[in-house]
Amino acid sequence: MVRLVQIGLGGWGRDWAREVLPAVPEVEPVAFVDGDPATRELAREALRIAPAKLFASLDEAVAATGPTAALVVVPLAAHAAVTEAALRRGLHVLVEKPFTETLSEAAALVELAAATKLHLMVNQNYRHFPTPRAFRRLVADGALGHVASIAVDFWKAWDENYRYFFLAEPLLSDMAIHHFDMMRYVLDDEPEAVTAMSWSEPGTPFQGRPAAAALIRFRRGTVVSYRGTWISRGPDTPWGADWRIDGSAAAALGRFRGNQGDRRGADRVTLYTAHDKSRPLELEPLPRIDRAGALAAFAAWVGEGRPAAGLSTGADNLESLCLMHAAIRSAAEHGRLVPLAEIANAAGIMDSTATEEGGK
Repeated sequence: MVRLVQIGLGGWGRDWAREVLPAVPEVEPVAFVDGDPATRELAREALRIAPAKLFASLDEAVAATGPTAALVVVPLAAHAAVTEAALRRGLHVLVEKPFTETLSEAAALVELAAATKLHLMVNQNYRHFPTPRAFRRLVADGALGHVASIAVDFWKAWDENYRYFFLAEPLLSDMAIHHFDMMRYVLDDEPEAVTAMSWSEPGTPFQGRPAAAALIRFRRGTVVSYRGTWISRGPDTPWGADWRIDGSAAAALGRFRGNQGDRRGADRVTLYTAHDKSRPLELEPLPRIDRAGALAAFAAWVGEGRPAAGLSTGADNLESLCLMHAAIRSAAEHGRLVPLAEIANAAGIMDSTATEEGGK
């Protein structure tokens, strides 16, 4: 049993406490931390958390409850500081995505976790769905032949509940990190260069550019085309996007992660071979998906030292974060082809390839 302190009780933090923690019995939530008294009171009332489990500071929570791990669900600007504080107090850490605001901050935390022999994981919860697992197996087994190209399309319309209207690149710096991480996971390969452009339209509440297109070249030669938008007027895609993987022997089309309340319902994969013959693939049933799957993987890693399938360690996630920052730089520079080594070197990372146990 992993004794967990959750840090952050805002809207998303309360959602974690309500929807995810009860679904993972391998984790015992022993404490909840938030510096704002009103937020703590709201959480106490909404979630019926015992007052003895609510704390204003991590130091108080650690002293009173003796947790072994921390779940960091605070705003992105505080990810680095709160994760560092938890590691320095001897806690294993699961931190929400995106990992940190800057790649250098993330790299420093990876080094700290390694030095203190603590587990650091980023919540790339899209890895915990049947469709990307099936895609990864098809690629690894050679069922598609040489994978020359992948097309990923994400279409959504913003609504009043959207939280990041203020971001300069609300698609590339928030949502696309999921899709970028999935590309790496499915291919079991690393990106080496990206060109991207982003845009907006008049009359939206976005301060930045909520739509983008990118071409990403991977080390073994696969080229991925990515299109995404928060300003779609047509039918939505699922949150995991629509995928088409084209290989020399076959193609695979699929989608995953449906809307709230039906997360499993969107998962499907169809395999296409010569002469347009197609068949749906039977997908592996996962006992827990999405954030619950990620938390269960973290609990197994911490509690048993067992790297579970889909584990997104801090070290592994450096590559996904590097791709995100490279795409943002390319979009800011009108589509310049940006080598990922340029971004990694600027952050002081000579080779950002993941080496931590578990990896992808």
